[in-house]
Formats: sequence, C-alpha cells, structure tokens
Amino acid sequence: MASILYQATPRSANASVPHAPAQAEQARTARINTMGQFAASIAHEVNQPLSAIALNASAALRWLEQDPPRLDHVRDALNIIASAGSHASDMIRSLRCLACKHTGTPTTFPADEPAREVLLLLHTELQQQGIAIESLLTLGQQALRADRVQVQQVLMNLATNAVDAMRANREHPRTLRLSSRRDGAMLHFSVADSGSGVAPEAQQRIYEALYSTRPDGMGLGLAICRAIVEAHGGQLWHEAARTRGAIFHFTVPAP
Repeated sequence: MASILYQATPRSANASVPHAPAQAEQARTARINTMGQFAASIAHEVNQPLSAIALNASAALRWLEQDPPRLDHVRDALNIIASAGSHASDMIRSLRCLACKHTGTPTTFPADEPAREVLLLLHTELQQQGIAIESLLTLGQQALRADRVQVQQVLMNLATNAVDAMRANREHPRTLRLSSRRDGAMLHFSVADSGSGVAPEAQQRIYEALYSTRPDGMGLGLAICRAIVEAHGGQLWHEAARTRGAIFHFTVPAP
C-alpha cells in the first residue's frame, strides 16, 4: 500500500548510512507504518458497506413491525444487506491488489452496472438524507474491461464524498448526479453534487493521502481512487459545478 498511496521521503545524497541496528529499527518502523496505513485504508473502504448493512437492517425491522408486515420491502432490504456484505469482502481483496501493485482481476461487463450497484447500496441513506438522484448513465451495454470491484470502489468513494459534501446544505435542493458517456477511446464517468464545493486551499491537495478537508475524514478515499484509476490507464480530476457543488470525473480505456 505504501508504494501506491504514500510517498517515502527521499534520502539526501549526503546523508550517512545508518548502522545495522538503526537500519533494523527503521525497517521495523516502516513495516509498522505500512501496516497501519493498510489497516486505515481497509477501515475507510469498508465503512460504507457496513453503514449500508446497518441502515437496511434497521429498515427491514421497521417493515416487519408494520401491520401487515411489508415483506416486499424486507426482501429488498435483505438483498441490499447481502450485496453490501459481498462488497465489503471484495473491497478488502481490491486493497490487497493495490498494495501489491496489481490492477486486480479484469473482467468484461456492462460499463454502467457498477454505478447502478452503488446507487442501490446508497439508496436507503440517500432517502434518509433527502437527496435526489439524477442518473444520466448513457453507456448502456457498452463493455468495459477492468476490475469491476475497483471501478465500483471509485464510484462509491466519489458518491460518498458527494453525500458528505451536502450534509450541511439545508437551504438548497440536494442532488447526487451520476453520469457516463463514451469519449473517443475512453469511457467517461462523472459524480456531481450540490454541496459547498472544494475550497480553494484544498484544490491541489485533496488527492494526497492523509489529507482531508473534514475534521473526521481519514484522507484516503481520493488517494485510493486515483491509484485505481491510474492503474487502469485513466485519469481522475474535478471541477466546480456551474451553480454550486463539485463534479469529479474519471476515465478508463474502452476495450
């Protein structure tokens, strides 16, 4: 993980070579730091599927307590719980691939399916937050060859960041927009929100590992997104929305 998401400080050409005990201690410290970073990355990535499990379990219990019970809603909630559980496991595998400088396991699938799966996992939270969804997914059955879980991971991180950016927005309509299109040899995905946007002082730093604009943020989501997108031969960037909020874009090569 350190080789992908974290940059080591280069040694000065004039620095003296440490003695063997010092080298051993440095190596031990580096291993501990890397393990800590990897653990923090796992904690960051599995937080959203765990939240989806908790929210939908609570919703299922409420539907069961109605008279008569809304079994169709309970079934939907249980399907989301099962999907979120699988997603958490897949995310851990994805992070292990990144730590080993591996792009994962590429498969061929309809390009818009990961975005639809993300909207399903976030459905309950978006309802509770009063956030409207705009789905402008236009790729249809266009094929994408990539690690499906990692593509979904990027979309989930960007969508979750968008939801967080809109939490304090109570005066304006709150909208999450996911869109996709073909752009020459690349497939282009966008996630837009109507939040407060990216602060000027954060424009150049938000993709740095461990940098966060939120007091409770871990500063890992966008760094992981960039590592995944670049490992697939694409790019990740953002811009201000026309009215309010931010739009994050990423591309991956079309097969």
